Amino acid sequence: MRETGLSSPMGVLRDDMARLGTELSDFQWRKFSSSCHEVSVDQRDLVFEGEAKRDALLFITKGIGASQFILPDGQVVISRFFEAGDLCAVVQFTHMGELTENAIVAVTPVEGVMIPLEILKFEQFEGEIIGKYARQKMYHQHLSEIDIMHVKTANRTEASYEFLKERHPSVLEAAPQTIIAQFCGITPEGFSRFLRSYPGRRAR
Repeated sequence: MRETGLSSPMGVLRDDMARLGTELSDFQWRKFSSSCHEVSVDQRDLVFEGEAKRDALLFITKGIGASQFILPDGQVVISRFFEAGDLCAVVQFTHMGELTENAIVAVTPVEGVMIPLEILKFEQFEGEIIGKYARQKMYHQHLSEIDIMHVKTANRTEASYEFLKERHPSVLEAAPQTIIAQFCGITPEGFSRFLRSYPGRRAR
């Protein structure tokens, strides 16, 4: 991961805040943005490394990221995708009684703004300006995660594929089939067989 300085992604973040009704004065913006920095992540690299795994969130302005974790049997699972406008982070959780965490992988080259987690944590509960934006983003992403949970519990490849077709068509265009198979919960070979029988699939 390499830092790119303060250029267009910061402007995209400010525009997204304004779109959701959070208009910052120049002074407020300078104070907030001085704690953030832009990053660029190469395809297949990890988005978060080192201290950033615990201390930051990424606002994606370009590209596609994926939340990935590895089951005890070695199976790689993609739980969701992130695109421009999404916030993503490393999350710790308990699986089969063991504490583990996901990794955010760049499915395509990714650009965005790294935001210190402590700022959003404080603002989400206490802030009246940036906090409003943080609460809206968390709410919308929570709704998206509920939809994903419903798709995953259906345990049907077609349901997962239809979800991507409706919500993340760019993933179907840009992501390797192995990544899509990991989201659908089947092997790459099984996914290839599914595609051959799926009537509405898009030629790649």
